[in-house]
Amino acid sequence: MSMSKRHSIKIFFTLMLALGISLSMAACSSSFSKAKLKELYAHPEEFKGKTIKELKMQIVAVDKVHGEIHLQGYEDFAKQEHPTVVVVSDNKVKYEDGEYIKVKGKVIGKAQVVDAESTEMTAVKLEAKKIQKIKSTDAIPAEETLDIGYDVKVKGVSATIQKVDLTSDETRVYIKVKNGTKKNIEIYPNQSILSQDGNDYEADLENYLYDDVHMQKNIKAGASISGVIIFKRIDSNLPFTFTLEGADNEGNELELPFSFEMQ
Repeated sequence: MSMSKRHSIKIFFTLMLALGISLSMAACSSSFSKAKLKELYAHPEEFKGKTIKELKMQIVAVDKVHGEIHLQGYEDFAKQEHPTVVVVSDNKVKYEDGEYIKVKGKVIGKAQVVDAESTEMTAVKLEAKKIQKIKSTDAIPAEETLDIGYDVKVKGVSATIQKVDLTSDETRVYIKVKNGTKKNIEIYPNQSILSQDGNDYEADLENYLYDDVHMQKNIKAGASISGVIIFKRIDSNLPFTFTLEGADNEGNELELPFSFEMQ
């Protein structure tokens, strides 16, 4: 879409992150230390009977074996390492590829699995004692979080930046847009720009790890959408600006100037 034809919602967002940031340190994905976790995946049979209180993983396959549900995935889903099989006896809950889960389980040994490239691997096999579906943003912990809760409303359309998370690799902008008009509108997350210190960063909508939280584009009249826009990790000690663009379906331009500065 050309710039001459595109009508836009623009949100200008300036933050001084040096003040008022609440830190939430990244936790290990299980109750094991990193060293013990490495040993577990190297020699799973030596840990038979041990309980892992909390293991987070992304599901890559769901199989039914002798009436049991076997969830295959990776404990280190970013690198696709530490293959894991979780045995679920309760088949009332439906699981899908790409979902994230948090598991409390007992180690029952090892299992042979095959990845998407037909490579055979040895996986840790767990019997689930408790299992919970979670979002990608919960599975990938933030190192720093800035709570915003500030909104702007222009011509019936409002936007709220709820918070900004910084992980080891990414900046996550949590945003809610409400269409209080009688017209449908469209936003363009793929054209979002985060600028800092003279550098412009485009939104990373190809990041499959966050498929479950990417924002939708269309907002019907009277409806709201929420989502997370992912960017490259920025410097938490420097201010930055965030710009979101969009248009309504009748060619009326909307501009939502969003300015926030820590006191």
